[in-house]
Amino acid sequence: MTDPDWRHLPPLSALRAFEAAARLGSFAAAARALSVTPPAVAQQVRGLESGLGVPLFRKAGRGQALTEAGERLSRALSEGFATIAAGVEDLRQGERRRGLRISTTPAFAQISLLPRLSRFWARHPDIAVSLVPDARPVELEREGFDLAVRTGPGDWPGVKAIPLLRSRMLVVAAPTLAARGLALGESPWLFDAGNGMERGWLRGAGLDPDRLQIRGLDDAGLTAARSGYGLCFASEEVAGPDLAAGTLVEVPFPGLPVFRYWVVLPDGPRRPAVDTFVRWLTAEFARDCRD
Repeated sequence: MTDPDWRHLPPLSALRAFEAAARLGSFAAAARALSVTPPAVAQQVRGLESGLGVPLFRKAGRGQALTEAGERLSRALSEGFATIAAGVEDLRQGERRRGLRISTTPAFAQISLLPRLSRFWARHPDIAVSLVPDARPVELEREGFDLAVRTGPGDWPGVKAIPLLRSRMLVVAAPTLAARGLALGESPWLFDAGNGMERGWLRGAGLDPDRLQIRGLDDAGLTAARSGYGLCFASEEVAGPDLAAGTLVEVPFPGLPVFRYWVVLPDGPRRPAVDTFVRWLTAEFARDCRD
């Protein structure tokens, strides 16, 4: 297939006006189809004839008919525009069928998003949603994600961040472990020993992370904490159901921050389904805050 030489092709607007007039039989009908005036269509067609150096319409009684050159161009344009329309519609249908891929942390996915999804699907049963739990930050476009829910400053480059909720950071433990009354420095801890942020919180409380008993179960921290394996850092949003059920209790710990969760989107155009989900999600958490 020969690559088109765009520098020598007539303007697309002129080709579109001619194709509509040829297919529908008049400038007036083409104008109605294109939502312009008949003189505008006529001007485009006359400009196209001038640029090509050949008449495309001839007078036929009170109306007009295509010349031989006009017939050839009309057939080519009809086939070309039909191919374009079919390609665009195929893309649209494929995008409608493709579900949303959402990245977030395992705990937030399980505790905060999954219980709410039934309410989303009650309103939008045609939009599939795939949650991909991952503690690491992802590159949205490169890894094929439509959006992510993350904590942090919200000023990441190359993305748009929409505030979702604020939540205190806590230290939690199983009631049986908390009842033992161990000092913070004597208790076992559940976190990744290389997590600089959590090590900083410990140092801020006067604890030396290198002298603590650390059980590296960060990805399963809440599950391990429920089993009494150690103290765990968790946001109030994630730990809330356990605190309410009594399966975890809060352990006093000084100086912990308030975290902000964000809906993170790639820059640029988005599918309507993405905007639908983001509107629902932000309204869902706003409602919970009011309640």
